[in-house]
Amino acid sequence: MMNCKTSRAIWRFTISTAIASLTPGVALAQASVPDDQQGAQESGADQVTSEPIVVTGTLIRGIAPAGSNVIGVSSQDIEATGASSTSQVLSTVPQVGNFFNALPAGVSPQAGANASNPINRPNLRNLPGANTSGGAQTLVLFDGQRVVGAGIQQVAVDPDIIAPGVVERVDAMTDGGSAVYGSDALGGVINFITRRKFDGLQANARYGFGENFKSIDASVMAGKDWGSGGFYLAYGYSHHDSVFGSDRDWVKQVNWDTGIPTGRNCAAPNVTIGSTSYVPSGSGITAGGPNVCDYSDSVAIYPTSTLHTVFARLSQNLSDSVRFDVTALYANRAIDAIGGTLGTGALGTGATGQATLTIASPYYRNPGDANAGQSQVVRFDYSPLFGARSATQETDLDTWRIAPSVSVELGSDWELSALFSYGRANTSFRNAQISAAAQSAALANGSLNPYDVGSASTALASSLLQYARGTGRNELFDYRAILNGPLFTLPGGEVRAAVGYEHMQDNFRRQTTNASTYVFQDPTSYTQKVDSVFGELQVPIIGYDNAMPFLNELTLSASGRYDKYNDFGDTFNPKFSATLRPVEWVAIRANWGKSFTAPSPVDQLGVLASTVQTVPAAFLRTPSGVTAAPGETGLFVGGTAPGLQPQKATNWSVGLEVEPPFIQGLTLNASYYNIDLSGTIGRPVTSADLTDYYANFPQLYSVRPSGQELAAYLTQFNPANVSFTVVNPTSTSQALISSGGVVSPVLVTLDTRSRNLGTAQLDGIDFSAKYVLDTRIGSFDASVSGNYRLSQKSQALASLPVSDDLAFNTPVFRMQGTLGTTIGSLRAQVIWNHTSGYKRGNVEFGQTRVSSFDAINLFFKYDVKSKSALTDDLSFTLNVQNLFDVAPPEFRSATGIGYDTTLGSAFSIGRIVQLGVSKKF
Repeated sequence: MMNCKTSRAIWRFTISTAIASLTPGVALAQASVPDDQQGAQESGADQVTSEPIVVTGTLIRGIAPAGSNVIGVSSQDIEATGASSTSQVLSTVPQVGNFFNALPAGVSPQAGANASNPINRPNLRNLPGANTSGGAQTLVLFDGQRVVGAGIQQVAVDPDIIAPGVVERVDAMTDGGSAVYGSDALGGVINFITRRKFDGLQANARYGFGENFKSIDASVMAGKDWGSGGFYLAYGYSHHDSVFGSDRDWVKQVNWDTGIPTGRNCAAPNVTIGSTSYVPSGSGITAGGPNVCDYSDSVAIYPTSTLHTVFARLSQNLSDSVRFDVTALYANRAIDAIGGTLGTGALGTGATGQATLTIASPYYRNPGDANAGQSQVVRFDYSPLFGARSATQETDLDTWRIAPSVSVELGSDWELSALFSYGRANTSFRNAQISAAAQSAALANGSLNPYDVGSASTALASSLLQYARGTGRNELFDYRAILNGPLFTLPGGEVRAAVGYEHMQDNFRRQTTNASTYVFQDPTSYTQKVDSVFGELQVPIIGYDNAMPFLNELTLSASGRYDKYNDFGDTFNPKFSATLRPVEWVAIRANWGKSFTAPSPVDQLGVLASTVQTVPAAFLRTPSGVTAAPGETGLFVGGTAPGLQPQKATNWSVGLEVEPPFIQGLTLNASYYNIDLSGTIGRPVTSADLTDYYANFPQLYSVRPSGQELAAYLTQFNPANVSFTVVNPTSTSQALISSGGVVSPVLVTLDTRSRNLGTAQLDGIDFSAKYVLDTRIGSFDASVSGNYRLSQKSQALASLPVSDDLAFNTPVFRMQGTLGTTIGSLRAQVIWNHTSGYKRGNVEFGQTRVSSFDAINLFFKYDVKSKSALTDDLSFTLNVQNLFDVAPPEFRSATGIGYDTTLGSAFSIGRIVQLGVSKKF
């Protein structure tokens, strides 16, 4: 029996869909029609096909979505990128703002981030908070279907679980997609379309090399197409080395005024007595120094990654009216990162190498001056014991999925399709740390000599070196049925509709070690269920049969989706779209809709998993007017704040596509988009630069809290997730904490937990142009595409002023241009990627602006044409990435490593040359 609330929801959905059929939409689109749909673009009504072709942005079979902006990347484009992973394919799309003109490493670049966000998630429109919330803001699909996400403190689809060679094309729909697909499509949808069939055997291999770098990727695909169906199996492998800070001279952590490295926890210890600095000299110490080291030398700026993928597909027409299809995939990705040297105090590496020695200590060294007998503070690192690259951070992602589907033609061009998919993703991390408790005990009992840590016994080394570990297991069950076909015929063509139901169940389980004894805590789990009904209507008012002068086509579309969650409630999201062609070669497209992102199971568990860790003041930017005193430390709070709600968005766009008949081969596109976000889920801190955090979230940090205040604040956290103890919990004086045997006054507490962050409004322009010229000697082509962000205003709290997010620290313009030619068997192409510079919000070392970044890439392919079995279907490729070996723009920062590590900024490890060969049998 249907309850009243569900009845009202379905009635509301029905009414909205009916009204939508009579209401013109407002906004843009360029529908990207794949090669196998060319010739079916006269109007919405003329694009119907019974072939099982996946079209992004619509539920209705075989038509291009009215009014939607879909950007396509073809298999030829993918090959030209030289990408060895799907993430690298996305780095060629300017609208994927956090990947473009960069080299996605598969994990956030922040040290220790694999414990929270082990997946570098694509972010269309570069929406705020997209890489810090538990759920995604850009929905990633495979063949129009949802895929299981992976993670531990975040859950997101890992694009790299499918190899580029299996992908036929990539569609990026840059409008909100919740009316069709449900949650997570605030910024749009990225849909990887895989090959339907393959016949034969094909092998590919490619070797890449650069300065202190090499990579290899290979794949093999075998299949059989027997007409009524087909089967193929594909395996892919890729591996690349790490690139360390010491491998690139532009990576540095220095005082930019003097050029002197800022590291003081070094292999050669530093000593302070009061305000006087000393360095070891023989068996004593002498005033002077300090000894310095560059912490960035041992950091893997591009970590080692090894990826295995397997993909299989079976399709079969069971009868003239029944089609069966099943896909299966398995992927394993291992990332081995190095966060530097243990003991330096870098976030996520455990205790800082620091000891306070009194004259009673057997290791006390007499300075031989007026400070003789005074306590001395010794700072050191653990490189003599564990090596300079000892802060290892290992991540392993293991994913598999199976998705059978069946489609039945019911007659009168109606079709019923049903899909079931099950996926499981297992994620684990293992990060080396120095145990604060073991270090404290070793310093207290005299078994650890801070002046000579390399002399530690094997047993002591084993107790000091511990591993923070965690596992996450995510299961996704998805059941979906869609009925679609024509309703009736108007003068402009057939009115077509689709309706459907979907049930999803997401089971998430997480287990991590505690911050003190490194033993696994009890696992926590959460199950989220959602039931959805949805529909779409496409109405061709004007079409081929009733076209008139200056009105060749007018197609209206409406869609809507009602989602009911078992935890936070329900939501309804509509979308209205229109396509108008005044003449055949001009299309005006528009759409308006609402989208949302539901709090994920990870978000719901985040309160229990919240942690509080120490961060040395040397690694922190202090609030304005606050100067850190010697020995002060910061406290860093991570996890999720309670009371999280869905984030919502209203999207609209309008655009124009022109294919002038008087310039054959030219296509022009431009579109304006506008997104209004509310309740954005994310962390208030996204990088080491805390300037915006201090300005926007005064209620989330506390400067020099009292012991009483700090003790009361910590009562909301699990004690096992707090890496220190409060020494003076009843005092009204400045809080003192003990960590690793070191007592430190607290400078500032930073609450960076994910939460609803207020509102944001942004708009911008997408554009593209392509020209193809065919001549007797060959074909020549040129293209340009890009994104320009016009504005982005946000308000973290209603009580705070609106801030201009694009004024500082944000590139606003991204563009890709290509020039190519195909002459006989040779394809040659040059690609220019441009990311604009930006102003610094916090001027450091006199730097007010960060420069733009331009990378030139080359691609060559030669197809051997021969009747010989050995050389037929043989191809050779050459890719050169970053031809001129341009370094990322210099970014001067007291806490940074010489370049901007914020996602969305340009990045490259230098020139990489790739040689490839492909053979089909």
